[in-house]
Amino acid sequence: MEIRMYECGFGDCFRLREANQVDLYVDFGIHSSSWSGNDKTNRFDNVIADMNEKKDFLLTHYHDDHFNGAIYMATTTPHRFNDVYISDVWNMPGSVYVTSLTLLRGIFTRSVILGKNTIIDFLETICTRRSRIHFISRGVKFHNDQYIALWPEKKYVARKAQSMFEKLQVELGEANLERIEKIANRLNAIVITLANGNDGIIENYEVQFNELREEYLDAQRTFDDLYGYNYDNNVQYRLTRFGNEISIVFQNFKANRNILFTGDFGKKRNWSFIEKNRDGLVKLHSCYDVIKIPHHGTDSYYHSFLKRIQATSELMIPNGYINQHWNVSSKYNADSIKKKNGTVCAHNTTCSGPICPTIITHIKNIRAKFADYDYTPIKTVWGIGYKWEE
Repeated sequence: MEIRMYECGFGDCFRLREANQVDLYVDFGIHSSSWSGNDKTNRFDNVIADMNEKKDFLLTHYHDDHFNGAIYMATTTPHRFNDVYISDVWNMPGSVYVTSLTLLRGIFTRSVILGKNTIIDFLETICTRRSRIHFISRGVKFHNDQYIALWPEKKYVARKAQSMFEKLQVELGEANLERIEKIANRLNAIVITLANGNDGIIENYEVQFNELREEYLDAQRTFDDLYGYNYDNNVQYRLTRFGNEISIVFQNFKANRNILFTGDFGKKRNWSFIEKNRDGLVKLHSCYDVIKIPHHGTDSYYHSFLKRIQATSELMIPNGYINQHWNVSSKYNADSIKKKNGTVCAHNTTCSGPICPTIITHIKNIRAKFADYDYTPIKTVWGIGYKWEE
């Protein structure tokens, strides 16, 4: 198996390649605080130039820094994804609450106004390119049974979404959320039709999506009139956290290397559910060759993988250039020092650790080359770094 992590700043894009298998891309997007304009599209173009004709796509969750590159690809090139795997929050009791919360976050982050980077736009590109939608939830195998999902757990998501929606009805007003709920119901019906038909075709989809987009934009204007653009940051924060909680987490099932991909997942209680296999559906592997670290390696989403890595393991942290303070946690740095494992990151220049984990990986590789000559000039100075000592 070959895994490639593309430089997307504070965004995600990975390619999983195996012999005799179609390439699987996991997320494809860049956060607006990383790059914009030509800087962003040039990086999208670099990823697209590396693509084979046949490929599949897995979207871990519905935040635009994970899918805006897929929209760009579909609207500017002839490329398409054959099969598209998305978190199954559409086909369950209470699914309208999940969709409503996803749409509401788009309003609070103003992505409806700022550009075509909403979940509605992403789903329209699936119709445009006639991709096949597949729903993913805990225990579901996908991509020719190469992988199996550890999350989302649908019962938890349904309870959480309904509880959060009902609280927001009190805070924001039932009438305001009723408008969002109507849009969500229509969008749910389209997605389920897409998945059931499994051929990516819906009659008059352009008309339907244009109507949805207009309704969504009108809802944005209503909220703007109510709040005067001064949206409650706490509400936006909660909506973002919820969106991360429904991330697809998956590991290999048949693939020849033990890998773990975590999206932006991160709540401790939910990690406990996965690690203890509370429903008996899927066990974590005892050790992984590669782990994609949750939520760009930030401190607030830190999760210890010490029990599931060894010196030959590699951690991948997609956290590069960004104008915000979402640094890579120093705890991953400390873990890498303890386990002497490798770490590959996108070189965020504001990492909070004293030593960049990527440097640790390079030092490890250089030491291995010197070891062939029974030569060990690089010494570790604990808490400081490294020194050359003849």
